[in-house]
Amino acid sequence: MSDPKTRFTPSRWVKARLYFSAIVLGSLFGGLCWRAYVLQVRESDRLKAMAEDQYLKDVELPPKRGRILDRNGVELAASTEVDSVHVNARMLIAADRGADTARQLADVLHLDRRELEKKLKARRYFTWVKRRISPEEARAVRELQLPGVYLDREPRRYYPNRGLAGPLLGWAGLDAVGQEGIELQYDRFLRGTRAQVPGLRDALGRAVLIGGLGEAGDVAGNDLYTTIDRYIQFRLERALEKGVTAHRAKAGVAVALDPANGEVLAMAAVPTLNPNEPDGAREHGARNRAVTDPFEPGSTMKTFTISGAIEAGVVRVDEDWWCENGHMQVGGKTIHDAEPIGDVTTTGVLAKSSNVCAAKIAAREGRERLREILLRFGFGRPTGVDLPGERAGQIRALEKMGPVETATMAFGQGLTATPLQVTAAYAAIANGGTLYRPHVIRRVLSPEGQTVQEAQVVGRRAISADLASTMRTMLHAVSQKGGTAQKLSVPGYLFAGKTGTAQKVDPVTRRYSPTNWAASFVGFAPYDHPRLVLFVLIDEPTGAHHGSDVAGPIWQEVMIDAVRWLGVPPTEAIKPVVVEGGEKKQPKVPQVAAGLEDAEEGDLVPVVDDESDARPRPEVPDFSGMSVAEALQAARHAGLRLEVVGSGKATAQSPGPGALRRGAICKVSFTPPG
Repeated sequence: MSDPKTRFTPSRWVKARLYFSAIVLGSLFGGLCWRAYVLQVRESDRLKAMAEDQYLKDVELPPKRGRILDRNGVELAASTEVDSVHVNARMLIAADRGADTARQLADVLHLDRRELEKKLKARRYFTWVKRRISPEEARAVRELQLPGVYLDREPRRYYPNRGLAGPLLGWAGLDAVGQEGIELQYDRFLRGTRAQVPGLRDALGRAVLIGGLGEAGDVAGNDLYTTIDRYIQFRLERALEKGVTAHRAKAGVAVALDPANGEVLAMAAVPTLNPNEPDGAREHGARNRAVTDPFEPGSTMKTFTISGAIEAGVVRVDEDWWCENGHMQVGGKTIHDAEPIGDVTTTGVLAKSSNVCAAKIAAREGRERLREILLRFGFGRPTGVDLPGERAGQIRALEKMGPVETATMAFGQGLTATPLQVTAAYAAIANGGTLYRPHVIRRVLSPEGQTVQEAQVVGRRAISADLASTMRTMLHAVSQKGGTAQKLSVPGYLFAGKTGTAQKVDPVTRRYSPTNWAASFVGFAPYDHPRLVLFVLIDEPTGAHHGSDVAGPIWQEVMIDAVRWLGVPPTEAIKPVVVEGGEKKQPKVPQVAAGLEDAEEGDLVPVVDDESDARPRPEVPDFSGMSVAEALQAARHAGLRLEVVGSGKATAQSPGPGALRRGAICKVSFTPPG
């Protein structure tokens, strides 16, 4: 028997198995260590990012667009926070939950139930149902308390004056991107910056914790101070719409410019639009026709034909002309006047608007000079206005200007121009011969009140100051006895202007239509020191079609209010107006009320006095610490015009508190608080 105390000696096979097991275990442990190294060290950044992607979601904050304000700091466009509805369809577990949710939401949000059901069947974590809803709709959604249905706050663009300046302002879409007008042209300044804020979401995509929303930084866009005067814009739109309706016209367009610097004070078009509800606007023909629609301007072009001939020295102002009693043959074609005209001077050619004598002047002037003067006044090329969609209009090439073409171009047929081009060209005559680039923005301010961009006044010499003075005097004759605008008047002010009546080309026959006309009037006041240039066009009026009868009264109505609102001192005594019953009344002078959209002519009260007014001059208020709205109110009570610089609280003014003539301008600087 063997001794039990004898040492056990494993066999070779046992040793082999032990070694093998040790190697396997060591390899497994080594592999585990290596894997831990890879996961914890080498691949840690990538794996961490993958993990965070499962539960961390960047919450994108839509940018809050900056405001658009008129020249006096009154808001034309602003933004506010409203509710939007979205659904986490993964939470709709029950078979009929999606249909039931769709039915209830469709009822309170006024949506198509079947379309909403299709959206929810996609079973996405996040699905927009309806964005930027009304407070009533938001209240109804909250009361439903549906699982998986959430309300988020988003900025919404709104226009407090409803349709005022709609085609000019344009609108912004759901994603806060400008679509038309100023909103589109200056979108890069207005839009602001989209902020990305990290948020925590659970497995169903629900927001569990979102931190730092209040510290996301200032993502608001910049504020735009425009050149638009809200009151003049309001009066122009109201008069234009009334005129288009009265004459059952296809459309209308009007532009008001400051001739001293090219600032657009107002720009209106009919059909118009409400930028709060822009759907269907394009289909209904709502667009900014002042820049997008070239037309054949007609007799308003005679001013430039005659100015070129006088400048060249081939025509004298007092020279006599025989207008052939209204008929003349040129190149086998007959040129007509609206009525027979005999002997007139060059001034009379303009005042009576003779096509025949304008053609004679152009023949003596020559096609080269005629085309060159039109180009100098900016026709045939864009004005460069800071608005989208501007058209250049067309002027015939020199080689295509035969005797007939030269004659017709002399009185505004056979070439096209936009309403803004015509207005800017007349502004050059009004200001002494400088053609300024029109512009609608004065300055761009950051949310902190810092100037980001300021408008640059750009102009070039079109004609000499002496020639411009001569043309102003000749255009004043249009408003005198025997002139085509003799029925028009601006009480207290001498004015100058020109009627335009142009036949339109029939798009079917490609010939001039005997029934379709474009009636226009353009003028400025006071004629010797103009403060405002105003253009009015009525497209395809029914019945009367002459510029003096159709566009002239609209021009007159707006100009009467505008020059007084601008504080222009009268140039002559204002004659009382005789009303029914033989009573005599002085014309009233406009002032903007707080509820501009509800203003009536009976609400207009005097704010401008004649130079000879012996009443005490008003005291200029101390605007310190006032808001823009408070300062505007105080200025109105004092009979002053306010130039607003910045936003926030008033910190400086020029001139300071004290006496100042009524209607003068007081410049007030505002600084944001803090």
